[in-house]
Amino acid sequence: MAHTRAAGIVHPAFASQIRQAGAGQAVQPHARPLPQKLLLESLLLTIALLITMAAVLGLQGRSVAAISNQGLVSFGINANQNPVQDNASPFMTTIDYGGGSATFTSNTAYSISARVEGVQAYHDAVSIAIPYDLLLSWGKLGDQSLASQLGWQQANRHGMVSGTLGPGGVDITKQYVITHTSNNHIIPADNNIRQALTTIRPGDLVRIDGRLVDIRVSVNGTMYSASTSKSRTDQGDGACEIIYAQHLRVNNRSYD
Repeated sequence: MAHTRAAGIVHPAFASQIRQAGAGQAVQPHARPLPQKLLLESLLLTIALLITMAAVLGLQGRSVAAISNQGLVSFGINANQNPVQDNASPFMTTIDYGGGSATFTSNTAYSISARVEGVQAYHDAVSIAIPYDLLLSWGKLGDQSLASQLGWQQANRHGMVSGTLGPGGVDITKQYVITHTSNNHIIPADNNIRQALTTIRPGDLVRIDGRLVDIRVSVNGTMYSASTSKSRTDQGDGACEIIYAQHLRVNNRSYD
């Protein structure tokens, strides 16, 4: 997908830099920022997964079939599966919040089942519309021997996973991590879902159904805008999924 080019007003607090990863450097797969746009567009997901040559050699004998995703299929949620994205009829809604308003437009339906690796509440200019970011993973990343070697962090509207896969680890590549991890910016469609977001913790299984949306947020006369990613493989500016959540399942409880 092309990077975000949505127009917006730069806010100094939202400025960020995107570093290009080269050979031997940390990778930033879902650098999800809103530089010069909305804090959203400075939403970065930085994937820093360091895989050494010795680790690669040590993993050659490990087959994918040996990986167990026990625990990723539960409560009617299958986090082994990839997110589902479909074209949908045009959608637009405007929600008034105390101190501002937000307009969401979309032509894409979206559903993601995943394990929560990180959850972060925000109290910034756009948090009236996007109160939480969820750092999610799916597929083989649920393997416990892999999970124990990875560290997950969130701050300043970005997420980061770091770690080193040594001999005896899971047969997995850096590119796989990039395409099976996302820092998602969640817009609750109603107060019930907004309240449910406060209950989510790392390790929970979630399913989110709704729309991938482009947004325009007006706060105290200042307009911020951002476009959602529609790809799981893009990197850099604008590579974030912005989800208007119309249905949310957290473990065994459903909200809509």
